[in-house]
Amino acid sequence: MNDSALRGWAFAMRILVVSLLVLPFALRAHAQSDLDVVIGVVAPDRPQGDAFDAAVDEAVRQGHEMVLDEFTMNASMLGIEFSVPIEAASDVESALAAARTLVDERGAMAIVGGWGGLDVAQALSDWAHERGIAFVNAGESADHLRNEGCRPTTFHLEPSDAMYLDAMAGWYVRSGFRRWFVVRSDDERGDALLRRLRWSLDERHFGARIVDAVAASDAPDAQTLRRRVDAAEADVLVLLMPAADQVAWLGALEEAGVQTVVAGHPDLEAQSRAFMFAAREAAPDLGAQARILAFEATLDAYGAREINARYLARFGDPMEPPAWATYQAVKILYEMAFFERSSDPSVVLDRLNTEGQVFDLWKGIGTSIRPWDRQMRQSMYLVEIRADETDPFRLGLLVGQLPAIYLPGTDPNERLDQIGDLAERSRCTSR
Repeated sequence: MNDSALRGWAFAMRILVVSLLVLPFALRAHAQSDLDVVIGVVAPDRPQGDAFDAAVDEAVRQGHEMVLDEFTMNASMLGIEFSVPIEAASDVESALAAARTLVDERGAMAIVGGWGGLDVAQALSDWAHERGIAFVNAGESADHLRNEGCRPTTFHLEPSDAMYLDAMAGWYVRSGFRRWFVVRSDDERGDALLRRLRWSLDERHFGARIVDAVAASDAPDAQTLRRRVDAAEADVLVLLMPAADQVAWLGALEEAGVQTVVAGHPDLEAQSRAFMFAAREAAPDLGAQARILAFEATLDAYGAREINARYLARFGDPMEPPAWATYQAVKILYEMAFFERSSDPSVVLDRLNTEGQVFDLWKGIGTSIRPWDRQMRQSMYLVEIRADETDPFRLGLLVGQLPAIYLPGTDPNERLDQIGDLAERSRCTSR
């Protein structure tokens, strides 16, 4: 019996034992409960997308399947009617149509989504606000959603760009990388990422700074860029751009003989195993370095150990961040309804906004929602890409948690607020 089968057998035995223990209580609860919990998922479906988009889309579908099965069983034992209808969307119009179907026809008390781009996430956030229901953003990291675009009914499970950049800055500065060179995308997102990274280095890391920065369209070729990086005596080169562009630049930079360590913005597509394989293939040296992930398939502690094993046994794939986020978003909403014994959308919203509430994302530390922008505090992971590994599960080597798990006796919020925007920087006005 291999490790996966052994873990699956062990989990089945635990479920059996727990079921026998709670069965009398569950039967009594079943007779008493009339709770009906419906949570809608607006899943991405991008047939015209690239391999990284496809990896995200597939992980969301698998995460939905996993949480539906596991929590349906849990809910049935407690006498709760539970369902998680899912609708696919490829753009803003189809996402809004999906949300209307889920709420008006399927009876969803809240929706989960946010994959497929900022426009889709913002449209769902605005729509949920108009309808007065909770929206859990599980896929879009743009800071705009937490600031000018914030809505009082939107809660962000996906870490923000500010959190990713602060985690990146913290890790590399502590490792001695103090002179940063940035290549950014030509759009507003690239400019916003550059400004936020500059603030993080200037305000939170003494002695570290951006020594040069360039928009991708202003970099004529990789050879010219290499000379500019060398002239700046940069310790690290950071690519602030979408996943496919990062892979293209990694290949060009390696061919040009760049020796500087290269890091990249971890948008959701760039956290996939598909991206890791592509980056390593395009640039065997520069593309096989560290990446930051919101969740990690090889985490072998807390509750993550068992869910990672169950997922691997069921799908034969590592549980990638979008699958984790789908599972956790539905779990959070289910728990809100369960604790309140109500699936009334306004009651669920109030519960999500309850101050001091702690959530368990199975990251080894209790997490909570920041009241000023409704961003979930949480740690994330640093993974190194193994040079010769062909097994997707083993491709990433977990080497760190960002920020590091708190010391006993310290405030978890204080530790987790080391990354991301604090209240004084927030531009969200719907508090």
